[in-house]
Amino acid sequence: MTTVIEQISLVDAVRPTDRYALDDLFSRCSPGTVRRRFIGQPRALPREFVDEALAGRPERHDAVVVRLGRGAGLAGLASLGVTAPARPELGVLVADAWQGHGLGAAMVEALVGRARRRGVVRTSAFVRPGRSALLNALARRLPPEGVTRTSDGLVGVFRR
Repeated sequence: MTTVIEQISLVDAVRPTDRYALDDLFSRCSPGTVRRRFIGQPRALPREFVDEALAGRPERHDAVVVRLGRGAGLAGLASLGVTAPARPELGVLVADAWQGHGLGAAMVEALVGRARRRGVVRTSAFVRPGRSALLNALARRLPPEGVTRTSDGLVGVFRR
């Protein structure tokens, strides 16, 4: 029997050739997982989001994935998209079968490192009501600057 770590190839930058693998990743996420990651309930990864992530412009939208070994596809996607000047917004999506294995944390670590090297000093993350544990996990990696309550959830701002 292989362990989780043996099945994972690596956390890697998203590639333009990953478009279909991203669609497959999304298809392996339950409606609850999708609802926690995206506002609303998209039936597929939003095309504009995918196009930006695959464009290869990390200063606008940086994205990493967890690649499964032996060409088995992707287990997760994390991205930092610029939604406000000097404050990229973090988002993480992990396929249901891979949740709870530290993949989200590994992708966040990789993205934060990449952002630091580009000089990013603040990051924000939106979570739905009842999902503040995600902000707490980020606060263990980045010093929190503050949390704001909105009508849709919470927005945490973190400093490097």
